[in-house]
Amino acid sequence: MRTISIILLIIISYTAKTQNLRKEYFKHLVFRETPYSFTKGRIPISVERSKVENHYQLSYNSNNQLVLIEYRFRSVLINRKRAGIMDGFRNIATKTKIEYQDEKEIRTFYDENDIQCANPMNIYKEVYKYNKKGERTSVKFYDKDGKLTNNSWRIAEYNWTIFTDNSIIEKRKNTAGVYVTMRPYYKFMTTLYKYKNDGILISMNHIDESNNLIDDESGVAIDKAEYDDDFNLTGFKFYNSKNEPVIGSFLKSGGGKIVYDMNGNCIKYFTIDLENNLMMSRNKAIDLYQFDINGNLIEISSYDTNSNLLKIRNSIKTKFIYDNNKPFKHIKTEYYHNEL
Repeated sequence: MRTISIILLIIISYTAKTQNLRKEYFKHLVFRETPYSFTKGRIPISVERSKVENHYQLSYNSNNQLVLIEYRFRSVLINRKRAGIMDGFRNIATKTKIEYQDEKEIRTFYDENDIQCANPMNIYKEVYKYNKKGERTSVKFYDKDGKLTNNSWRIAEYNWTIFTDNSIIEKRKNTAGVYVTMRPYYKFMTTLYKYKNDGILISMNHIDESNNLIDDESGVAIDKAEYDDDFNLTGFKFYNSKNEPVIGSFLKSGGGKIVYDMNGNCIKYFTIDLENNLMMSRNKAIDLYQFDINGNLIEISSYDTNSNLLKIRNSIKTKFIYDNNKPFKHIKTEYYHNEL
């Protein structure tokens, strides 16, 4: 009986804590290039809308600290891939719990069945450290056994130094303690991130140890971002260390443009040259995305600069099928090899 009583007390205590949380609802999250950036919602919705469609529920404690991120259909946890691209979800899962201990922030991740899992970067736990001013200074990644591990980009640790009020310098190490690039295919080493006052990223800048701009091996030194009033990332362009527009980066383009619908769903992504014309990148120029009324991604297709449908990984279209009676339930994914 004593054991049962203890369990009931724990359940009651947890329920009371979660009920006291302040909750906000969003269709999407702001694009997040580095773990330094805080998780922010975009396209806020009402409580009423959250009861009938897909959304992110962000929960805050009495200290206004984010403690829970959930992607839901009504009250059911669903896979965050349904939101399509351009959400800041690389470092979160369907459910992300956030705890604060001393000067640490600890994030753990859970699937649609509320079972702990790895996030999309193959990490089971993230541990952030803060300084006395409340500024993030580092994050380390851990595997299922609690051992330091590399994420999918071969990074085990990020370290940040405040450069100005709205900019930070970032360096990254792998498990061997060796400094590494932003991604295996994106060759910025030491990176200066510049932000607006509201925490929205303006640009990523490749710098040397004297904080001077330097070109990476593709000739790019600056990646500048563009946003609309809803914090949708609408485009980006590449520049060299002389601040001249260039073709480069892993995309081998001059940049990209993104189009959204009224709910913040990315419905079109395309790459451009220096004159803002369509340009082929990684064997395609345009990706189109379709969504249903609930906010589920239902179709992906790709095109060349002449709007010809392309075959990507042996498929011209990918369709995601959901249960009409239970929209939270994904039934199957269909791949089409020929024109319908």
